Amino acid sequence: MINLKNNNSLVKKIGFIFILTILLQLPVFFINSIVDDREYSYRNMVEELGNEWGRKQTIAGVFLTVPLYETETYYDKAGKEAQKTIVKNLLILPDELNVKAYLNDEIRERGIYKTTVYNADIVLTGYFPSITKSETDASCEISAGLGITDTKSIMKVEEFIIEGENIELESGTGLAQRGIHTGISGIITQNLNQKEKIHFSVKLSLRGTEGINILPFGKNNHFEVSSPWKDPKFYGILPNTKVMDENGFKAEWDVSSFVRNYKQIFADDTSYDIHEGKIGVDLYEGVTHYRQVMRAVKYSMLFILLSLFVVYLFEVTGKRFTHYVQYGVVGFSLTIFYLVLLSMSEYFSFGLAYIIAALMVIIPNSLYIRAVTANNKLGIGMLVFLSGIYAVLYSILKMEQYALITGTLLLTLILYVIMYLTRHIEVLEDK
Repeated sequence: MINLKNNNSLVKKIGFIFILTILLQLPVFFINSIVDDREYSYRNMVEELGNEWGRKQTIAGVFLTVPLYETETYYDKAGKEAQKTIVKNLLILPDELNVKAYLNDEIRERGIYKTTVYNADIVLTGYFPSITKSETDASCEISAGLGITDTKSIMKVEEFIIEGENIELESGTGLAQRGIHTGISGIITQNLNQKEKIHFSVKLSLRGTEGINILPFGKNNHFEVSSPWKDPKFYGILPNTKVMDENGFKAEWDVSSFVRNYKQIFADDTSYDIHEGKIGVDLYEGVTHYRQVMRAVKYSMLFILLSLFVVYLFEVTGKRFTHYVQYGVVGFSLTIFYLVLLSMSEYFSFGLAYIIAALMVIIPNSLYIRAVTANNKLGIGMLVFLSGIYAVLYSILKMEQYALITGTLLLTLILYVIMYLTRHIEVLEDK
């Protein structure tokens, strides 16, 4: 049974530990704001690099554009009847659309910041239904287009083939959607009033950041996306099949036209959302080192409280008075861990940065407790304890799906150990 004098009572010291832990949240708050600022700068860099290299790309097409001329009657200011010609674009989507995209990722650096970009090789094949004269009065102006979000990042277009003919391209699509297009009047004229399909094949290379979206413009769509990237994020419509291993990933989709609310043929002045039913793949970085540091900071109050309480246990078991200033020194050194972790993670991998930051806290505090208590065993005990809780914290940060339950169970276990160690503490009051 351990007895404590009144001037070093349990209530007095525990109260001080709680107040000190709360006060230490002030430097933790400022460290958290630094993390926010650094992450904001990182996001700005990613956006800036995306504007220069190529933004997240959305592939829309291939589609045909047919101009339709309509005569509209109206009354002028004098009340006389007049007519004017209105031109609308009729969009014809393919019956079948197959897209294969290979995203070759690479790391780009700007200063201390790094981000993932990609070079993409894309192949689109499929066919349109044959166009009849009833669908157009201006077949000579029909064009085929391909929508691309960031056209300045198109490296090359190897081929744009319609019915076996490789056609010269022009910029833009003539619509709100950015991209490329080509006139196909001669080819379409040959197919008017025939039941033949109008086949197409497009091969191009482009650059982008973050990921890629593909719109299901076909009545039947088959998409394949592959990359050496090992940690993709799928969204929109999820893939039918996917393979993820040490060589990267490959995913496939079979998507019907029922997933969207627009038809195979519609006018461009309608208010359809053409992004409905898209499939998306992000070259997902998981939790960035800034997110991991921020998550670590959220556990700061609990970890500091536990560490200071362990110092109190060492004070009791070592039967040596520990000054309040010494508690403050230990507590403040624990807050420095998060600042060191942030600064190191900008230059090294997060794992190495975590080891460096942890050692810069564990070793000095262990030596400090040894000196304060004049007890080698208690110094080793502090070393073991701090190593344990920082190992627990690291495991929590590296887990995404099971972080909460893992952290809860491990910290509960630590609490039970402390309960066991303190079962014989007794405070004696002066009589």
